[in-house]
Amino acid sequence: MRTLFLFLLLLLSFQLPLHAKQVSRIGTEVGQYAPPFALSDLEGRTISLESLRGRVVLLNFWSTLCAPCIAEMPSLSRMSSALRDKGLQVLSVAIDASDKPVREYARKNAIPFTVLLDKDKAVFFDDYAGPSLPATYLLDRNGVIVDTFIGPQAWDAPEMKKRITILLEEK
Repeated sequence: MRTLFLFLLLLLSFQLPLHAKQVSRIGTEVGQYAPPFALSDLEGRTISLESLRGRVVLLNFWSTLCAPCIAEMPSLSRMSSALRDKGLQVLSVAIDASDKPVREYARKNAIPFTVLLDKDKAVFFDDYAGPSLPATYLLDRNGVIVDTFIGPQAWDAPEMKKRITILLEEK
């Protein structure tokens, strides 16, 4: 029994450093922890990315002035509604300078997910290096980026839903 215990301890000591290397630091690359932030939602509540640990998060940056962003919103809304009960949290960050067009768009289109306001664009440009819009990051339950999407996506396409569902089924 003692030999088995020592063997398992030795095995774990080799695996722990390997696992630690899989998730390096905070950044915007696959395998890194997503940069933390806290922003206000449309109701004035502060939502932090850290508060969503334990949930799969689809973090989407967009603007009402961005035609490709607006084009992907209907499919993002449908996918969000379809996978919400399975545990997906869609977090949408609008980088508009004013909240008025964002509020109007969200109301008019009955956006079913959380919309945050990044009016000074600090989170998008400083923390996420603002590649282009729309920019979306898929985060696992630990806040690690597992996939990035630049440009509009067909979020409710079967292959996209399957990709996200697989991540939701991982514990």
